[in-house]
This record gives sequence, C-alpha cells and structure tokens, in this order.
Amino acid sequence: MPGKLVSRMSERKCFTLSETDTIKSASQNFDEKKVGCMPVLDKNKNVIGILSERDLSKSIYAEKFNLTMPITHLMTKNLVTCDLNTSVTELMNEMTEKKIRHILIMDNNKLLGIVSIGDVVNHLINKIKEENKNLKDYINSY
Repeated sequence: MPGKLVSRMSERKCFTLSETDTIKSASQNFDEKKVGCMPVLDKNKNVIGILSERDLSKSIYAEKFNLTMPITHLMTKNLVTCDLNTSVTELMNEMTEKKIRHILIMDNNKLLGIVSIGDVVNHLINKIKEENKNLKDYINSY
C-alpha cells in the first residue's frame, strides 16, 4: 500500500529550526530532541532548507563556521521531498541515489513531517518479521 509509512511519519511530531537559529542553538536542539536533522523555517513558517548533523560536521571539517553563525549559511537548500503517496521503495531509491538520510514530507508546500533512513529500515524489518510469522503460522497449520 503506497504511502503507509509516510502517512504514519506525517503524524509524528516534526521538530524544526528557525532561519534565525545559530549553529550553537541548532546543535543544542539536535542533542535535546535526539534527532539528526531538522527542517529550517522562515518567519512565515515556509520551509527554506534542512540542516543535518552531516552539514555541521562538513563545516567543522572545513573550518568554515563559528558558533554564532546563522544556520542559513550551512543548511541544504536543495530540498528532497515526498508526499503522502510515496512508497517505501521510492523512498529507498531516492535516499540511495542522492546519498541522503532524510526526506521531508510535504503537501502543497506545507511541511507534514520527515522520514529518515532509520524509519525505512525499521519498516522493512517489521514487514519481514510479519511475513516470517505468517509463513510459520501457515506451515504449522498443516
């Protein structure tokens, strides 16, 4: 069923950052919320980018940051998005092809949530467990 995982993820709380946040406040948010990525919103609540731990680590490595720098200098502006009808296979293909770990769930430019590679992997593991159980139940019924 297309979109089942994405629909479930869109119902989960999605933490965001503001365009006025600094590297220090973003890092603190990642730590407090136990997430590795957050969409960045402008003052009108429009998504203007996404900031990930990977963005932070690249800037540290390149020595192109200071703690008071606005996150808009580091965030990724080329957004990869999906909608409520996106399948797990499509998510996997997109994440693999683009080498990303998070995809924003959007509907008419409105942020609904975020889906991570961990969400996709857990979904697939649970699907395999369920299929395995069904096969065992079927075999044991004879």
